[in-house]
Amino acid sequence: MVGLTYEQIVEKIKIQAKVSEDEIKVRVNEKLDKLSNLISKEGAAHIVANEMGVKVFEAPKGGRIKIKEMQLMQRNIEILGKVQKIYGIREFKTQNREGKVGSFLIGDDTGLSRVTVWDEPLMIDVERLKEDNTVLIKGAYVKENNGYKEIHLGSGAQILINPPGETIDNVVQVGQKPEAIVKQISQLNERDFAAVTGTIVQVFEPKFYEACSECGKKVNPETGRCKEHLSANKQLMPVVNIIFDDGTENIRIVAFRDQAESLLDLNNEKLIALKDNFSDFDELRAKILGKQLKITGRVVKNEMFGKLEMVANNVEKVNPKELLNELKTTEEVVR
Repeated sequence: MVGLTYEQIVEKIKIQAKVSEDEIKVRVNEKLDKLSNLISKEGAAHIVANEMGVKVFEAPKGGRIKIKEMQLMQRNIEILGKVQKIYGIREFKTQNREGKVGSFLIGDDTGLSRVTVWDEPLMIDVERLKEDNTVLIKGAYVKENNGYKEIHLGSGAQILINPPGETIDNVVQVGQKPEAIVKQISQLNERDFAAVTGTIVQVFEPKFYEACSECGKKVNPETGRCKEHLSANKQLMPVVNIIFDDGTENIRIVAFRDQAESLLDLNNEKLIALKDNFSDFDELRAKILGKQLKITGRVVKNEMFGKLEMVANNVEKVNPKELLNELKTTEEVVR
């Protein structure tokens, strides 16, 4: 989702809510004071807009797109892909609803995306699917799930299997990693898959979530089980947030599981030991601050704070000499 400037958000509030700019500024400053300036002016303006019922973003238009081009809230999209994995159909039941849901993974030459099917008549098509089938999906919408964009199919959507005249080549394979672009933090853009080299200047106490022992995904909070591995055990997984600085700017980096272990240089067992004994964390923090690393990951927009963050995909140690060389090389590339 493309970020808006503070002035653009204020202008939308003025027009839609029919209030003065001075009143908007007062409300924004109140939010900044209440949240101890932990959010940007843009983030505070977003909150004010939501409270006043102002639509800052309009849903993106649909049509034929590539997986890489998908945007949250996008509706009525059409995507051509090749089936990479089939997860099958399962039954679900919540307080408000029960039924069946099917899912499978598709890829094109720009990326991979999970497809989730809710419409009962489409389950027949899901049962017919085979790996390597070409599928043309119509009338779908884009939704977020665990930080990833997914293709969802409801009433009125279509799955056309091996449609005549439709071909797709150079499909991204499962496990295939895109090549990271070496950048300075100040040059990062949303959705970049980039590598940055710098220094840890702040580290926050680790958080933990329950995950499937088979696939590492979060378990369903209602059932305490994985949607795909019902008989698997659950285990605690760490999440670590740091502030990373390369001299041009700093950015919050979020690290899950293995990358969290690499950041703190502790295995999962020792990290879990910190869960109820954070008095030991101050000593660990002192060792971590100033640590120099090369971190590769995906850049995302934190909508609450209105700032870019990076989700770590790989963490590497560097020594000061290598760090200096990395920064010099990056500066030359940027120029």
